[in-house]
Amino acid sequence: MEHRYFSIDIGGTATKYAHFDRGGKMQEHRSVATPTNKEDFLKLLDQLVGKLEDSVVGIGVSVPGIVDPIVDPMEGTVTFTGALSFMGTFDLASYIRLASGCPVFIGNDANCATLAELWQGRLKGVENGALITLGTSVGGGLVLNGHLMSGRHFQTGQVSAMVTNFDEPTPATTVGATTSAVKMIEDVAVACKIKDAHDGWAVFEKIDEGDDRAWPIFSAFCRRVALLLINLQAVLDLDRVLLGGGISSQPSLLAEIDYQFEALQRQDPRLLADVTKPDLLAARFGNQANLRGALDGLLMHLNHEFTQY
Repeated sequence: MEHRYFSIDIGGTATKYAHFDRGGKMQEHRSVATPTNKEDFLKLLDQLVGKLEDSVVGIGVSVPGIVDPIVDPMEGTVTFTGALSFMGTFDLASYIRLASGCPVFIGNDANCATLAELWQGRLKGVENGALITLGTSVGGGLVLNGHLMSGRHFQTGQVSAMVTNFDEPTPATTVGATTSAVKMIEDVAVACKIKDAHDGWAVFEKIDEGDDRAWPIFSAFCRRVALLLINLQAVLDLDRVLLGGGISSQPSLLAEIDYQFEALQRQDPRLLADVTKPDLLAARFGNQANLRGALDGLLMHLNHEFTQY
């Protein structure tokens, strides 16, 4: 019997899942809406992992939240964030292992995407780099000295928590709250009267046409991403930054973020002198990166190669 692996990418809007063969080739790929309450969320997990074929020998899971593996990534807990905050802190690995009978690896979504790019993608061979995922919120994975970083509290790369309103005497506004690609798509769809507010292809048709209703919303979004990149670069001086998420396949996204980065530098001589723009590329694996990274984490652990830094 040929061994297979099962990978799950839990997102704020959709949950993707796929089977992979031993060589890492994706055999199936499906998606369902992510539930909005704990009871339905656990029901979905039961449906996904409760009746796997005997050929499945391990499960990798990508999650939005802080993964605390303690010592063993197969035994840790997840403090869910963003759209899945209703789950609180939950021992997801144990739940899935009991439901499936398989070894389970749990990884933060952005870290999983970064791991996929580090192993087989556009961070391979890069000493210092990052992956920024643009979706319901903003995620980040950081590579320093060729290693994926997790940090003492397993919170490295939580760029969505960066504060953006430093001078205002109001509650903190964060990158995650102001830089949602999903909300940008919805806002453009509403402005352009597109029936399906989640139709990214229709939205980018309007953006690429330079539609007067779409472009200001898109440009403002790209400026916020560029500000995030400048702040990261000022501290870390990275060689390369990848953009991930579904919209990263759109050429106009990278072009406009690149333009906004340089425009911000031109506005302040200090940014031009002290901040060097990194190579900016789309992630190789796009919206499949989390699935592949969860698989990579699982395989690394099963082969006793997984190390936290």
